[in-house]
Amino acid sequence: MTGVWSRLWLFRFLIPAAGDVFILLTAMTASFAIREPSLLSPSVYLSFAPLLLLWLATFYAAGLYELRLIRDFVALVGGLLASGVVSWVLGSTYFYLLSPYLKLTPKTHLVFTVAVAHVAMLGWRRVILSLTRFNLMRLRLLVLADPVHFQFLREAATTQSGEGLDLADAVGPTVDLVVAESGWVEKHWKDAREIFSEAVARRISIVSLDNFYESIFGKVSPLYASDPAWALEHVLPRMDHLYFKVRRVVDIVAAAFGLLLMSPLLALAAALIWFFDGFSPFYDQERVGYLGRTFVLWKLRTMPPDADAAGPFRPQEKGVDARVTRLGRWLRRFRIDEFPQLWNVLRGDMSLVGPRPEWVKEVEILEKEVPNYHLRHLVPSGITGWAQVYYRATNDPLDSVEKHHYDLYYLKHFSLALDLSILLKTVKRVFIKDTRVASVKTPFSAGRARWTEADVSTIIRRR
Repeated sequence: MTGVWSRLWLFRFLIPAAGDVFILLTAMTASFAIREPSLLSPSVYLSFAPLLLLWLATFYAAGLYELRLIRDFVALVGGLLASGVVSWVLGSTYFYLLSPYLKLTPKTHLVFTVAVAHVAMLGWRRVILSLTRFNLMRLRLLVLADPVHFQFLREAATTQSGEGLDLADAVGPTVDLVVAESGWVEKHWKDAREIFSEAVARRISIVSLDNFYESIFGKVSPLYASDPAWALEHVLPRMDHLYFKVRRVVDIVAAAFGLLLMSPLLALAAALIWFFDGFSPFYDQERVGYLGRTFVLWKLRTMPPDADAAGPFRPQEKGVDARVTRLGRWLRRFRIDEFPQLWNVLRGDMSLVGPRPEWVKEVEILEKEVPNYHLRHLVPSGITGWAQVYYRATNDPLDSVEKHHYDLYYLKHFSLALDLSILLKTVKRVFIKDTRVASVKTPFSAGRARWTEADVSTIIRRR
């Protein structure tokens, strides 16, 4: 949605907020009806009215009424998690301070209402995006960038959508977004300052070119990722983050529960492999994980025991690996072969979410040719990851390079909200065949990065 309609207060706040109020009241009513029907009275609902206003203010502060933000599923999940915690704290404080007057302390009802409402609000915002058909590619843009970066963005957008960007020459009433590249701004600060001032006066959003690229494609632009300073700016300062300690606790609990829950299915799959294929049911391979350390990864066997003899990056026709057994195709189709990796998670070799650990022989090749490839080892490897939900399985070396751009996005933005969004998307991804996943490659005709000149296949043949 572009132009004046995208700025209408009715669409940007009133309708979404009205839906949120309906959701909150519905969740509250369901909680009362299930646990304490006597609370279904106008006076009780009236006592919640000021709290509803506080909650709406919290949703607004969390960015839940900004179309450009809620389009980003990760930002949406993060905003909902933050607003959920704050809403619960506000509710508890509200009823604690006013309990002498309200004579009401709905602790369980409060938790139920906040939790159920925020899950429903996730779905409601997906509906809003669908109804408004909001798409950054359809916005009218003013792009401030040097010719190399500008041409790269234009070609990337055309490759993604098949349509060109809707570009403006100056700030005006029809411009929806200003996209600025830092190098251009630094060289043309006087012009940039005037444009920014006009954009602020017109309440037009301003974003950096690299963030705009990431918001469209969900991956880091190679024009930035190949810069050594990128790691210092976005990754290394966050290595002592509390996030890693919290995630390890979650990994242990989830892996233990998952192994217990899936053990009957694993036993059945192992028996079928042994009976129909005559192979040892479990497959182990040396992979590279956290900080470049090697470990043995476990999976259910879906190929003959000598399959690795062909070496890394074995050519495939139409994305189909002829080595995979008939039973193996079914195990791979529903990702059942991945379940034994929960043992690796429990041991600490891996995490539930993170860059996929690659075979040692593949890493030896890619680390020589792909700048910053080693950065993916700064966080624990994962069973699933950002690249796994947004891209298909690798069929050739360039697929591995392409997935690396998604892994760098994860490195730049890792958080509990991002991990949760990946887990939610993984459930959906399990039911989508690789052949149905778009495999749009990053264009390199403009500003070609160093490694794109290398023929990785030639390197493999020389080994």
